[in-house]
Amino acid sequence: MLYDVIFIGGGSAGYAGGIAAAKKGLKVAVVELDKLGGTCLQRGCIPTKTYLHSLKVLKQLKSCSKLGLKINDFIFDIDDMIKQKNRVVSKLTKGIEFLFNKNNVDHINGKARVISEDTVLINEEQELKSKNIVISTGSKPLELPFLKVDGEYVINSDIALDLKKIPDRLLIVGAGAVGLEIGTIYNYLGSEVYIVEILNSILPGLDIELSGILEKELRKQKMNIYTSTFVSEPLINRDKQTIKLHFKRGDKKWKEEFSKVLLSVGRFPNSDKLFDKSLNIERDKKGFIKVNNNLQTGVPNIFACGDVIGKPLLAHKASRQAIGIVDFIKERKKIQEHIIPAAVFTFPELASAGLSEEQAKERGIDMKIGRFPYSAGSRSNAIDEKTGIVKIIADKNNVIVGAHILGAEAGELMPLLTYAISEKKKTDDFKELIFIHPTISENIWEAMGGVSGFSIHI
Repeated sequence: MLYDVIFIGGGSAGYAGGIAAAKKGLKVAVVELDKLGGTCLQRGCIPTKTYLHSLKVLKQLKSCSKLGLKINDFIFDIDDMIKQKNRVVSKLTKGIEFLFNKNNVDHINGKARVISEDTVLINEEQELKSKNIVISTGSKPLELPFLKVDGEYVINSDIALDLKKIPDRLLIVGAGAVGLEIGTIYNYLGSEVYIVEILNSILPGLDIELSGILEKELRKQKMNIYTSTFVSEPLINRDKQTIKLHFKRGDKKWKEEFSKVLLSVGRFPNSDKLFDKSLNIERDKKGFIKVNNNLQTGVPNIFACGDVIGKPLLAHKASRQAIGIVDFIKERKKIQEHIIPAAVFTFPELASAGLSEEQAKERGIDMKIGRFPYSAGSRSNAIDEKTGIVKIIADKNNVIVGAHILGAEAGELMPLLTYAISEKKKTDDFKELIFIHPTISENIWEAMGGVSGFSIHI
């Protein structure tokens, strides 16, 4: 059978691209070694957000007395939380399977290898022919040279979301989005959480002002955070069922003992043994596949997208790129370079799009910055979500170049700002845009007014 396009990998890129291609009348196959949905659905985005929703309710219950609600007692059950997570994942997985059947996408379970520009070999047995091939194999968690995952004392994000016993003391190495979200989960489940980051701030690369405020909030939630800190020399004590590590921050050195260590130090592309050596497909030193502006490899009809081509390693980037590849294949429409937003679903959330203040400075942009604190917002106060800030970065002509939100529903608020940055809108353009009152979204209007001079409540 000759396909128009074969996607290798059925994660966020592969399944979205497969469905998009089928809807355009192309004959499509998606090859997946594991379950459809990839890391995001099976082991990442969806499981963590399901847990975080449960724990957000728990957080609210613990503070409900000041809202006029008296609740005498409540408990949480980790087994039931895992069951709920599994129900959500199962439902969404079946949803993808339904869409594949509805749109006549062939789902092939197996390990794929590209052996020529038009041939994919499945499980070293079955050959599939295709006019186009898309590599969307994703990534896997990295380890450290001195700290390897054993599944018992040292774990990664793939393992962390199915622990049935809550660790007494949990060390998380790496203060990126994954580390902070899982740290938040286990902190509210009762673990004594320690987070170590080798760089001088949490969430490296995001706006330093907002990440600094978030760090303070996480400390208030009794999470122990150590930046500019190194760990080394792990020592497992099987009698005590603990693992000890050496810490170093500046001249200070000490040791700490933990029930488990979670590695959250980045991800490695699933790009090994994917191609025949005769193919002109290059990878960089870290293993990420090299592509051009239209996401083509050195073989024009073989594309790659998502985590396997490099940062940002985000599900929505992957799916958008896959859909772009489909449009290129079908219509020869050049693939657009998008402004890609990001969010960290801690309490509170942090969402970001475009340039940070630091990046704008590096580019020599003559900045104007509008800020509006959640504490001054009407809805923020009404729902007791007063921690946070909206920060808008504009150039000297008031054109929006960056937007950052720390606070409740930050991720939900960001698409409007992502659109504004993409379309090179000015903060002035928001003056006549009416936001519903009272909503958290009004905080955006006020921050825009902080740049253009029309804000009211600050």
